Amino acid sequence: MYSVSEAAAKLGLTDRHVRFLLGKGEMRGTKLGHDWVVLNLDYKRKRRPKRRGKSEASQDGFRQKPDEIWTEGGL
Repeated sequence: MYSVSEAAAKLGLTDRHVRFLLGKGEMRGTKLGHDWVVLNLDYKRKRRPKRRGKSEASQDGFRQKPDEIWTEGGL
């Protein structure tokens, strides 16, 4: 058995999200008075993580340079 804060720390979630999952029945637990007790940590994320955009996926974290390079005195 785990408290909400212990379960959140072990799963890498917030306390609020653990309480949300308990309320929806996606995580096994029981409510004792006003507090939740987590019975086990068997929780698997159902959604895929958010995808990163192209600019975030680059190694240096900056947007890729445009194909055309401008120089002074052109034309």
